[in-house]
Amino acid sequence: MGGVRIADVLLPGVEVRIDRVTLTETEVRLAVRSQAASAACPDYGRRSARVHCYYPRTLADRPVAGKRVRLELQARRLLCDNDQCDRRTFTEQIPALTRRYARRTDALTAQLADLALFLGGRAGARLSERMSIGTCKDTLLRFIRALPLPSSAHVPLLGVDEFALRRGRTYATILIDMSTHRPIDVLARAANTFASWLRNHPEVRIICRDRADSFRDGAQAGAPQAQQVADAWHLLHNLAEAVERVVGRHRADLREPLTSHHDQTEDSRPQENPDHTELDIHGRPRPLVTRTRERHQ
Repeated sequence: MGGVRIADVLLPGVEVRIDRVTLTETEVRLAVRSQAASAACPDYGRRSARVHCYYPRTLADRPVAGKRVRLELQARRLLCDNDQCDRRTFTEQIPALTRRYARRTDALTAQLADLALFLGGRAGARLSERMSIGTCKDTLLRFIRALPLPSSAHVPLLGVDEFALRRGRTYATILIDMSTHRPIDVLARAANTFASWLRNHPEVRIICRDRADSFRDGAQAGAPQAQQVADAWHLLHNLAEAVERVVGRHRADLREPLTSHHDQTEDSRPQENPDHTELDIHGRPRPLVTRTRERHQ
């Protein structure tokens, strides 16, 4: 491969050596071992190079060429040189590859977490099977729950709206960082709850909300320094509702078409087809056009 190691292609940035590659019809197996001279104790951080024993460890990795990848790792258990450490031995963790009790590489875990965020549980599980990864919906949902919550340390531009936990029964309030368009918190739908959250975040300067009274009262009580603005969607939605109400009140006036002076002049001329009905090649009215016009009227 022109001097390029297989490990640099399949496991970039990982300090391991591939001793053996085994290919089957559905799987690629890689026998790997660490190339690090020493490892740090997880308690005190002191590095040790004294090997206590070796043991086999199997990890799933990202697929290659439509085949599943299995890493057969020769893991090391090292002796801790710190006399004050309660651990006499510890297991080596390879950066960017392994974690305690993990059966997948960090790269595969990150890929599955993205798959779960974009598609959810069932759809993500179906696509993972097509990608030769193979997992279940519950595992994908666990990846989502394990992700760190978005930070809400500094939110000068805040968006607030409600959403249904059970439509028509239970609602909640979602808070959005308008600078990043990411959700930062979920609250109960109550003015005092929203006001309490705002008191803990005095950096809020603009609150983008709908026209609900609870959000207005909560914003006034919790962040009097903030400017309240209506978001674009609710403005257009309220405008559409207002236009619909006006048209509904004046519907009776719209039943008869308005006649202009130009139309009266045109109507005074003799016409062969005064109803403007579209005719076929034999001069007969087209049924579909006639029925559509009747429904429109």
